[in-house]
Amino acid sequence: MSTALAGRKAVITGAGRGIGAAIAEAFAREGAEVMLAARSVAQLEAVAARIRQAGGTAHILPTDMADPRQVAALASGALAKFGGVDIIVSNAALGGTPATVLDTTLESWRHIHETNVVGPLALLQALGPQLVGRPGANVIIVSSIRPFSGTPYGAGYSGTKAVLNQLTRTLACEWGPRGIRVNAICPGPVDTSMTTDYFAGDRALYESYANIAPLRGWTQAEDMAGPAVFLASDAARRVNGHLLVVDGGLTAINQDAFPPPPAGVTR
Repeated sequence: MSTALAGRKAVITGAGRGIGAAIAEAFAREGAEVMLAARSVAQLEAVAARIRQAGGTAHILPTDMADPRQVAALASGALAKFGGVDIIVSNAALGGTPATVLDTTLESWRHIHETNVVGPLALLQALGPQLVGRPGANVIIVSSIRPFSGTPYGAGYSGTKAVLNQLTRTLACEWGPRGIRVNAICPGPVDTSMTTDYFAGDRALYESYANIAPLRGWTQAEDMAGPAVFLASDAARRVNGHLLVVDGGLTAINQDAFPPPPAGVTR
């Protein structure tokens, strides 16, 4: 076990699977004590068991981020267990059902915003003030590359991530003078259950997405763990208000600008 986060207390939402679980396990390996939050008790228990088997310390608190009362209970429960929180990883999110803007119902729009934006905001409002004065205190928001451009059939999800990007930079400005860093990780397509659900029944499209970035192959949830550990650690002590893109180079391409190279050309 390494020690980059030794002694730190971390709250991680959406920690039952995918990116949240990968970050939680990485934090525990680096010495952090973690509070895992998600809706599924079974998933949380499975992640906590893996952490404990590896010698780490994990606690669980089932939480629906769309329910303000449960978010408040998560904040109070973490403080009661830890006595204080050093790191908040806001990762929980809904992907939503693909739909055009005209076909998106107000009910679905509100629901995805409640989970992806309002819940995280409530958690940060509850725990943010007690981060003051804690050495190395910081927040990591798991966002997306989606709001960097238009997202047909995904305005609800990408819209929430745009809000989170703005929230990241605004909080970095507001909380930085108080010694709290706030950064975001912006993944591209990641091979998680959310992704496989989205591509259900279209294997060809799923396989094509594996190679749309310059770095071929699917990005995995574990690929977010290293960047998260870096942002949470003292190695990033001067990194604040940053949107760290982890997408295999996808946002570096303008695919319409140049034709694909001839077969066999490697330079």
